[in-house]
Amino acid sequence: MEHHASSLNTVKHNMSPRHLSQVLTHTAARFPDKEAIIYGDERIAWGEVQRRVENLAGAFLEMGVQRGDRIGILCTTRPEYIVTYLAAARVGAMLVGFNVNFTAREIRKQAEIAKPALMVVLRQMPVAEQLQSCFETMPGVRHCIAIGEPVPDGWWRFEQLAENQNPGRARALAERAQTLEEDDGALMVFTGGVTGMPKGAVLSHKNIIANIAAQNRNLGWRPDDRVILHLPMNHVSGATLLTVGALMSGVTLVMLERFHPERTLAAVQRERVTIFGQVPAMWIMEFSLPNFNDYDLSSVRMTIVSGAPTPDEAMRSIAAITPIAHHVYGLTEAAGMVTHNQPGDDLSVLLRAAGRINPEFELRIVDGERRPVGAGVEGEITVWGDCVMTGYFEEPEETARVIDEEGWLYTGDLGRVDENGYLTVTGLIKKMYFSGGYNVYPAEVEAYLDQHPDIEQSACSGVPHPIMGETGEIWVVPRAGAVLSRRDIRAYCKAGLARYKRPTHIHIVDVLP
Repeated sequence: MEHHASSLNTVKHNMSPRHLSQVLTHTAARFPDKEAIIYGDERIAWGEVQRRVENLAGAFLEMGVQRGDRIGILCTTRPEYIVTYLAAARVGAMLVGFNVNFTAREIRKQAEIAKPALMVVLRQMPVAEQLQSCFETMPGVRHCIAIGEPVPDGWWRFEQLAENQNPGRARALAERAQTLEEDDGALMVFTGGVTGMPKGAVLSHKNIIANIAAQNRNLGWRPDDRVILHLPMNHVSGATLLTVGALMSGVTLVMLERFHPERTLAAVQRERVTIFGQVPAMWIMEFSLPNFNDYDLSSVRMTIVSGAPTPDEAMRSIAAITPIAHHVYGLTEAAGMVTHNQPGDDLSVLLRAAGRINPEFELRIVDGERRPVGAGVEGEITVWGDCVMTGYFEEPEETARVIDEEGWLYTGDLGRVDENGYLTVTGLIKKMYFSGGYNVYPAEVEAYLDQHPDIEQSACSGVPHPIMGETGEIWVVPRAGAVLSRRDIRAYCKAGLARYKRPTHIHIVDVLP
């Protein structure tokens, strides 16, 4: 099959937006006074978003941020995250989002991979205090910016940088804009890939814009839509699907700092949200509320579920909210969703399939020798198109493992496609399980456990859970003569693993099963 590469012209030679900074300029010009972000009592118009982005981008230039630098951010789902994201894009830097649920150990490990030149940190999180000296002394980090109080000595105050306008920076920003290209890295998202070891997937402006343009066209997002944004911003669900989806269509984002079943439903009701997308665990927690039916969800015209296998009962309940229900498939390395259901698909289709490939991209199923298979035959899901990441950051061998010379991305997921092109995801080749929409890699959990001085060997796997989908189960073999309890193991896991990675079931055994 022949493929023709997309134009690699730089943004300065292309009239259509090919860079996120251009997209923002375009949207702010179309909808300067329209609400872009609703966050609690704060309501921010698109014109105001652009003003804050320009101010912060100018400050980044004065701090010496270069094109290709990484800007790290440790922050919950708040407006400051979006402003930082777009300001990084404005100066040609790549945003690196750190998981707010991670322990200090996990964040340090990711920072060693990404090598940020600048860190933006929400100060109210306990882990921020633990990491203050780490960020200040980390090689390559030139500046630290604090969101909120207290602001440590030597750190910059985010609010001041975003609010202070300096006309003298306009020329430097204009000069930087002339150097930006669509193939520049815009976002680094950490993933375990196929092997389970942390890697930074680099998504270029072209990758993100290609994916989200297809999403918005095929799902029919409109400027009068209002979208709930309560998903983690360090994942593609928050950073591309919803944030850039809104940016490219001019819709309003209703932001919640963290997911909470009652608060989410209350926000949907209060702000008349029209597009409501979540992972299965979130939907299940909401449906489990005794007063779920008391919430007015009549404004919702579209539901979306993705990120993990969806139980049939949950899918039926999701589809009952509104006639337009999308069961989709996507992944980090493709910048978001790549399949979706078609208008008019009935419940039987939603229950068995995650839709068809977006017409802008290609999908095929291959066998163990990477040869395409026929309809109905299970194999590895592969994806081709401008949405496919540029690669794993500074990991050429890992990149070559998952992207072949023709640009096909080997996802590590198993599936089959029927005669009508509908994809059913059937399992995983990569050793991984889903817990509440998060990917958990047993290899990472085992590597951490095996560092314990009293553990000889360990093994981890996922087991079914009625809400989270799956949760962890581990088997631990103590070293000879060691006295080890479940409480010891739980305390060790709490110290070094994010909550969703911590095993629920612990077995201390003489030999691994």
